[in-house]
Amino acid sequence: MGEREASFDDVCMCTDTCALAGASAFFAGIKDAVIVVNGPLWCYFFAMRQIEHSQPTISHRMICTQLDNDAIVFGAEEYLCEVLAPYVEQPPALLAIVSSCAAGLIGDDVEAIARGVGLSCPIVALDTSGLTGSFADGWDKAARCMLSTALSERRAAQENAVNLIGMTSAYCSGGNDANELVRLLETAGYAVNAVFGSNMSAAELGGLTRASLNIVVHDELGLASAHMIEEVCGTPYIAPLPPYGRAGTRKWLAEIEHVLSAPRREAAEEEIAHVTRTDFLRINECKSLWGDLCYDTAIIRAPRSVAWGLAQALRTEWADICHLVVAAEGAREAAAIADEIVGETDTMRMQELLTGLTGGLLLGSSNESAHIRPQSAQYLAVAYPVQDALHLTEAPFMGLRGARHIEEQLWNGSILRKKLFLS
Repeated sequence: MGEREASFDDVCMCTDTCALAGASAFFAGIKDAVIVVNGPLWCYFFAMRQIEHSQPTISHRMICTQLDNDAIVFGAEEYLCEVLAPYVEQPPALLAIVSSCAAGLIGDDVEAIARGVGLSCPIVALDTSGLTGSFADGWDKAARCMLSTALSERRAAQENAVNLIGMTSAYCSGGNDANELVRLLETAGYAVNAVFGSNMSAAELGGLTRASLNIVVHDELGLASAHMIEEVCGTPYIAPLPPYGRAGTRKWLAEIEHVLSAPRREAAEEEIAHVTRTDFLRINECKSLWGDLCYDTAIIRAPRSVAWGLAQALRTEWADICHLVVAAEGAREAAAIADEIVGETDTMRMQELLTGLTGGLLLGSSNESAHIRPQSAQYLAVAYPVQDALHLTEAPFMGLRGARHIEEQLWNGSILRKKLFLS
């Protein structure tokens, strides 16, 4: 039994959640949408596993057809009709039907079945079958499928209006990050028209074209959507590295300013300068008592844009790192900042790094923290699943508040370890 459990741990440690989970998470970001997972219960619960971290009540509007072996052979129409029947009298603002790998083998015309039930609401049917594709692939496919039905000709753009593209609460602290970025943009004088993929309503989808600029936050999620909006509506977009750290936040706002002038640039710059100056003094006081914040090895395992944004801030601003390892696919512009890049399928190297992490730092999820010795390494949860930490506060990872939150966690964890060593 022990060997089987170890083998399963290895799989969990290095395997991303599937496209079904990503597609479901996108539609979960539309707060008045109902999501129907057309597949077996296992797929449904696996998809919900990541979403319910940030939306504990998602099961109230995310349901399952509970396909069994008979459905695979004879079709899923009966199962779909039964699940959809309650929404004939009370249709939601949007109904999204996401088919799993097993359901995709059947070949049903899912949208036609839904229309045949008598539903009057907008329906989006999506197939995530094929046993391939990551969370980001599913999210991206769902977003583009939604846009293909919601986009119209570009309306007159509002002056200084922007959209944030590619954000999801299904990323660790993703909802808090969205709130922080909206706050920063509004401080600089921009009007945030919508956050595509996070806490928006179905009615807001039609207003995406009112923005003068689309800002892609997580490129693995939203880059293709931003490109699609540009092709259909002509709205330009930028995709800078996400704003982690104070310097990263300043650079992020500067890249937006380069394309679309900020009406209140001075207000944003004043806040950044104040936070930077205040934090510098506080951190210097900590250094005088406890020395520099440094790690022999730091490992970052998170979604691609998160991993590279954190890597940039960790090495250039937060700490001294001898050996920085980034376990994320698709090197970004910050790839040169890492000493080693571990591929998604390189399980042996990842296992070696984690078990040998002494005097180091892990920024990752519970999948990775289960393989380190707590007494010899510091750990900060920055990706789901998180089963060994409790997050109740609305602390982001991005922006100025995020920079303070993460650096506070790093310093406090380091000080605690030094005190334990001295005792």
